[in-house]
Amino acid sequence: MRYLAVFVLLSGLLGSVASYAQTQPDSTQTVEETESTSSEWQQVSLSRHATHAAPAPTNAPNPTRSTPAPTTTVATSTVPASAPTASTLPARPAPIPTAPATGRVPARPQSYRPAFSGDFATNRSGWRGGRKGGYQYQIGFGRYNIRRLSPTSGEVAYSVVSLPTEMNLNLAPYFTIRIDVVADSGRVPSGGLLFGVRDSLNLCAFRLRSDGTMALTRLIDGQATDSVMTDDFFRPGVPVEPNRNQLVIRRVEKALHVYINQREVRGSPFVFDPLPGNRIGVTSSGDWTSFQKLLVTLGPDDWIDR
Repeated sequence: MRYLAVFVLLSGLLGSVASYAQTQPDSTQTVEETESTSSEWQQVSLSRHATHAAPAPTNAPNPTRSTPAPTTTVATSTVPASAPTASTLPARPAPIPTAPATGRVPARPQSYRPAFSGDFATNRSGWRGGRKGGYQYQIGFGRYNIRRLSPTSGEVAYSVVSLPTEMNLNLAPYFTIRIDVVADSGRVPSGGLLFGVRDSLNLCAFRLRSDGTMALTRLIDGQATDSVMTDDFFRPGVPVEPNRNQLVIRRVEKALHVYINQREVRGSPFVFDPLPGNRIGVTSSGDWTSFQKLLVTLGPDDWIDR
């Protein structure tokens, strides 16, 4: 009986020890106590072991799907992470340096063409003025007026000026000369254009007469030198208007085109021969003739479309 009592006592003692051992945690198992706090940007988990991952959110569509662990660093700036920074912005291109102003005249564009205007406003070109012989010459307000007073028999009024040195009509393969000739009301102007002038005996002239005829004259030492440009007047084959007519001479290489009111006259173009000189002018034999809009240009001209 004594041994039986001792055995029962030992068995109870061993059972209590085993039961106590089962209820104690394993020293090698990680016990996690988790506290949560919220911030403006993300949920941060604080753990005794910083390397332990936070539990997956309960509203995840797939609890078994692995998700990357959130960072434990709390954002301290209110600038979104996607905002560009100074290090990521592209470098601003350096400004293109500009040459300082030097006061030079800029280079002429490729389309530049020398031109000469009659300047019938200020007479800077040096046209004849006042009374000369039997005619009165008056300039101003864009007009050059020649009035007949008491000329001697056969006297013709004329006035010429020099072109700029860079405008040599013999060297230019293309040039255009145009002028408006105006007469008293209801009359065809008696006058015209002088070009290639060296002096009063060596020149070329494109003239109208009050009867509506025209002449294209080339004089060398006072004499007409060929059968093309003579001193004979002829019908131009195009209408000649009373009061105002535009006269145009165009050189196109070896051809000389002649127009009245933008219509090419009969027989044009004529053969271009070297001009006696390089001056430009006007002539008149009527009672009153006014010249306006004189213009000389070098190079191809689209004057018909103007």
